[in-house]
Amino acid sequence: MAETGNDLFDTIQAALGAEAHRHRGIDAPGRRDLAIAGGSYRAPGALVDGFRAGDGDAPIKGIVVAARASTAVLRRAQQLGANIVISREAFLGDSQDRPVGKPEPALAEKIAFIEKNAIAVLRLQDARIATEGVAITTAFSRAIGLARPKPGLNLADGLVYATAPTRVVDIVRRVKKALGTKTVRLVGDPQMAVRGVAVATESSRPNALAPLISRRDVNLLIAGEVHETETTAYVMDAIALGERKALLLVGSIAKEEPAARELSSWLKTITDKPVTYVPSNEGLIEVA
Repeated sequence: MAETGNDLFDTIQAALGAEAHRHRGIDAPGRRDLAIAGGSYRAPGALVDGFRAGDGDAPIKGIVVAARASTAVLRRAQQLGANIVISREAFLGDSQDRPVGKPEPALAEKIAFIEKNAIAVLRLQDARIATEGVAITTAFSRAIGLARPKPGLNLADGLVYATAPTRVVDIVRRVKKALGTKTVRLVGDPQMAVRGVAVATESSRPNALAPLISRRDVNLLIAGEVHETETTAYVMDAIALGERKALLLVGSIAKEEPAARELSSWLKTITDKPVTYVPSNEGLIEVA
């Protein structure tokens, strides 16, 4: 069984498999002796996964898994006596959690809390190709009733599903129920019949999602977030040109909750340390 955070990360990587893509990342996290401004970096070529704050060499006391290591989640971890927090989404204000030389006051206070309470934060979001890695990557899709993605597409590029004709609005209702959110956004006709669904597993790169929504076998794209001047504009232009397309934005934090739950359940099979899933507040509210 893993004794330190880095032992745990090694075990996780071995079980979840290699990253689906390795072409766009930042330097991989290193040990604490290479720490720079709250994060440590070594050997280029990896993606976002790795320790982004704290000391990965510290003995594990307990583990918290969350969609995002928000300040509220970190406080809950401290209350639980956990010193490893696994975050699906970025938690330091940058999509890749790069070190900040002069953080703004709120971020500086958050970093100070992490250091004061000896918490190590492990970012674990990259799509991975082994069976357990695929299960985590597809957790959101399964939560909304999409069973088997079509083969042949890199997991990091997205997931594509064929479905019996279903109205967009019915899929929206499924998503809201599965995620417990009211703050989804839709581009397109709620009554349109959906026959092919694409689920974005990445959305932060410019123009990353146009290849998904432009596929002939896809007329609904579901994503956490998008570049509105690119993906949203593309879908609106496609609709104006007579194509039957729609875009559903569910929020990046909410979209990661099923994966965080799946990851938490699986971690209990590889460690004897306490593992707790803590829901993240996406921070969005519906205003009438």
